[in-house]
Amino acid sequence: MLLGNVIQSKRKSLNINQTELADGICTQAIISKIENQNIAPSINILISICQRLNLTLDQVFSEFSSLPSSNLIQDKFDQLDTAVQDNNFQILESVLPTIKKSALPSLEKAHLHFLYSLLSKSKNDFDDVIFQLNYSLELLTNRNSFWGTMIYSELGQIYLEKSQNDKAKYYFDQAYSNIDIVVNSNSEYYYYRSSIIRLAKWYTDKGDYNKSDLLIDRGLHSFDKYFTAQFTDELYYISAMNALGREPIDYNKLSHALTTAIAFADYNDNDELMDKIKQLMSSHNINELKIKP
Repeated sequence: MLLGNVIQSKRKSLNINQTELADGICTQAIISKIENQNIAPSINILISICQRLNLTLDQVFSEFSSLPSSNLIQDKFDQLDTAVQDNNFQILESVLPTIKKSALPSLEKAHLHFLYSLLSKSKNDFDDVIFQLNYSLELLTNRNSFWGTMIYSELGQIYLEKSQNDKAKYYFDQAYSNIDIVVNSNSEYYYYRSSIIRLAKWYTDKGDYNKSDLLIDRGLHSFDKYFTAQFTDELYYISAMNALGREPIDYNKLSHALTTAIAFADYNDNDELMDKIKQLMSSHNINELKIKP
C-alpha cells in the first residue's frame, strides 16, 4: 500500500505546498489523492515525487519494502553520506567499490571521489586524500558549485593539518569565495555546516572576525528547513571567540553566544566543547552570563 502520509509529512517538513510538489510532475489533484487517499500514481510519477522529496520507494510504498529502490546508485550515495555523518567508515570501505564509476555523470563521479578522500582521511593517508580531492576537482565542469566548495574546504583542512598554511589559506579562501551555494538535502547540509565550522575557525584564528562572523551567520540562518542542533554549539562558541577578539568587547554578544553554546552543547552531549567553554570563561574571568534580550 502507498503510504501517502509519509509523502505529506516530508512535503510539509520542506515547506512545499502540493502545487509546488506537483510542478512539472503531475497535477495538484494527484498529489492530494496520494496524500489523503493513498492512491498510487504511475511508477514514473511516484519516482519523480520521491526524488523531489529525497525519499526512497521503500519509505513510501510498503509493497517495495523488501525490494531495492529504482535508483540503486542514489540509494548507495545516501547510505554513504549517512555513514560519514555516523563516522562509520567501514560502510564506505565496503560500499564504495560496488559503485561503477563509468556509469556516473561527472558530478556524481566527483561526489564518489570526495567520499574516497574521506575514507583515506580516516586512515591518515593524506597523500591519497589530496589525490582524490584534486581528481574530484578535475571532474567538475563548474568548481563554483556545492561540491567544488566542499572540496576546496577539505583541501584547506588537509594542508592545515600538514602545517602548510600558505596552501591552506589558498583553498580556504577559494571555499569562502563560493560559500553562497545552494544546499538540496540533509546530507549536503551536513557537509555544508562542517565546512562552515572549518572556515569560521580558520578566520577566527587569523583574526579576521568579519569573515568568521559572516560564515557563522550563514551556518545558523541559511537553509532553515534542514536545521539541526549538530554544529550549532560550535558555531556559537566561535561567535564568542570573535566577541572576545574584538576591542571593545561586546559583552552582550559574548554572553548570548556563550549561553547558547552551553545550551546546545548540553543538548548534544558535547562534553569536549563544554570543557572548552569552562576553560574560556575561567581564563577571561567570566562569572555571569545572561541571555540576550
